[in-house]
Amino acid sequence: MIKTGSPEDMDRMVARLDADKTRPMDDSSPIRDFPKYGRPLVYVNGIYGKAVAWSHSYGLIEWLDASGKYHLGWAHSASIKRVTAEEWKGSSGL
Repeated sequence: MIKTGSPEDMDRMVARLDADKTRPMDDSSPIRDFPKYGRPLVYVNGIYGKAVAWSHSYGLIEWLDASGKYHLGWAHSASIKRVTAEEWKGSSGL
């Protein structure tokens, strides 16, 4: 049986494909995904989100903006800080 996803799932899949196309060119190491239910909470340049995947020098971060719009983008590993659940101020919609 094939299950259909929600529109949000489709948006996230398209965002992932777009993010993979814009991957920084200076890192050709393999991309490794975090488990869907074990993604670290992170803080990057004023944004609270979750780490989706990582490579040697970059992390792929997902977050929701103030309007609830989903975003996915690469950040240099030096700018990513893991935070505890108590410190995290991200959206519960992730």
